[in-house]
Amino acid sequence: MKFKQKKLKAENFRYVIKRVIKNPMIYLTDFFGYQTQIDHWMRTISLTLNAGACPEMACPDVLENGFHCKELIEQVEVAYVIYKQCGLKKQRNPLAFFRTRDDYFAYRSRGEYAFDGQINPADTLSKFFSFQSLKKWYGTLDDIMLSLTQAKTTNYDRFGDKIAIIQELLLRLAQAMYVIYRNGGLPLQVPSYVIAQPSDTFEGKMPLSKLGELIHSIADKRHAEAAAELESVFEKAYGGTEPEDIANPDDRGDEQKDHSEDGVMTEEAPE
Repeated sequence: MKFKQKKLKAENFRYVIKRVIKNPMIYLTDFFGYQTQIDHWMRTISLTLNAGACPEMACPDVLENGFHCKELIEQVEVAYVIYKQCGLKKQRNPLAFFRTRDDYFAYRSRGEYAFDGQINPADTLSKFFSFQSLKKWYGTLDDIMLSLTQAKTTNYDRFGDKIAIIQELLLRLAQAMYVIYRNGGLPLQVPSYVIAQPSDTFEGKMPLSKLGELIHSIADKRHAEAAAELESVFEKAYGGTEPEDIANPDDRGDEQKDHSEDGVMTEEAPE
């Protein structure tokens, strides 16, 4: 019996929109390119998870708590889109993080989440959704958000030892998503005879968030100011004309060679 794969639709997610489902690189470029840096994001995840596991660490009055949980949920959703669209398989033992000693020392010395000697974001996504489904990840992150709003609680067994696994998987997922952004896509191992042909490619300029647009406008303004300042320097020094002999030193050398025949300058013959 064949089962038809359910199509991913925006209405089935909380935050992911249609164009991101069509091309998850839109989200990755906006998030890691304009909103945050990977080291900042991973520290935010650690702090959020620790505060969620121990409410005494939480700051209920800090509005960013809910925003960071929303960011976590959105990133998990985008990761799920990639996981399903690339046809990644579930693993029987998703918590086997290190296959070799080199993988272990790669993490200790360089902070790299390697598996069998390679940084493999596809393996990380597979482990993440093999541990629990998207629906259960929703429940986990909702519980963390709820804990962040409570300064005290008597229920310390809400997550139990599971909190360590949750934090490790979320940190690994964040780095995997960053690697996909940095590489411009998700590399997958396929047989040598397979010819890859991207489908549903995104054409045109990627739309930016409001923050991304603001950063671009500031950068464009600074470039324009720098160009205007440089132009004024040239006008004062050279009367509004660019010094061609300085801008093109090779041309000046040719002129010197031409005048050498008139006795103005002679070149020594190479030995």
